[in-house]
Amino acid sequence: MGTSYREFRQMHPVSDEAMNAARAATEEKIRAYELREARKACGLTQEQVSERMGVGQKRVSAVETGKIDTLKVDTLRRYVAALGGTLCITAELPHGAVRLSL
Repeated sequence: MGTSYREFRQMHPVSDEAMNAARAATEEKIRAYELREARKACGLTQEQVSERMGVGQKRVSAVETGKIDTLKVDTLRRYVAALGGTLCITAELPHGAVRLSL
């Protein structure tokens, strides 16, 4: 009979640190996917977005596949503006939220 998932996990433990890193990487890929799908929903190609941003198509590709957490706010703002939107950042604070439109 085969090995159960529980038995496999006992034989191959994963640290909390590794699990958190994998979770963060997955969330980053989801955010990049959401940006790409938003562009497609607007009926725009990467080339069209790059022209509106004033950058090369490779930069748009990097935005849509790269590390979103390390993007400059201005780059993300220009990407969102190229799609016809406005970038808003919300700071969740202990005594309430502050929303910033950029």
